[in-house]
Amino acid sequence: MPLPTDPLLRRIAELEDAVRARDDFLAIAAHELRSPLNALSLRLAVLEQVAERSGATDLCEQIRRTRRSADRYARRAVVLLDISRLNAETVELVREAVDMRRLVEDVVESHADEAAARGTTLAAQVSADATGLWDPHMAEQIVSNLVTNAIKYGAGTPVTVRASVDGSQACFEVVDQGPGISAAQQARLFQKFERLVRDGGNRSGYGLGLWIVARMVVAHKGTIDIESAEGKGTTFRVCLPLGPAALQTEPSP
Repeated sequence: MPLPTDPLLRRIAELEDAVRARDDFLAIAAHELRSPLNALSLRLAVLEQVAERSGATDLCEQIRRTRRSADRYARRAVVLLDISRLNAETVELVREAVDMRRLVEDVVESHADEAAARGTTLAAQVSADATGLWDPHMAEQIVSNLVTNAIKYGAGTPVTVRASVDGSQACFEVVDQGPGISAAQQARLFQKFERLVRDGGNRSGYGLGLWIVARMVVAHKGTIDIESAEGKGTTFRVCLPLGPAALQTEPSP
């Protein structure tokens, strides 16, 4: 298709082509990253079954942990697609029933090794049972990114993931007891490519985690808040509407 002759229209067409090329590249890259990781995960699942049949309990547990890591990295490859989706003005959700308790417990379990490697204890506190009508991948990414952030910047302090029901919404809190975040940093936290950088701290990453979290929360018509002060730790609080009342279950006693 020939480009328009008008300079402005030509420039718009060029930018649209560039966006399409970017999205195509991200889709291909995500596929190429996921395919070998999925194959590795399947092979590890087979080895896990062999270890179970052989009664090699310790080996079975090590394989299980390795498989969880492979599964986690395969899911992370989808972040490339997420960036393309979240850049759109309207984000389309693939809604399914998501168990709140299972979501938190799975995230905590999948991050256990990472937390241990950084000298952090990771615990889950779920005060109620509920089912939300959410995009399951996005719900997992929201909690997972906040946990990763707390482990990374919590300076080896305990991290707690809390979940509760507040009326018609589920609320998730990720709490660390680290050095806290200044008011100036809090104002920029959810901007794209913004990273928390402390003196002598870790500078790795591209500063997309909290931007992705914020965009996913907004797509669910939820809210995200931060409570922090320098030297007093940080709490991120995300609340997501549960959806139709029929999906809700009674709180645990």
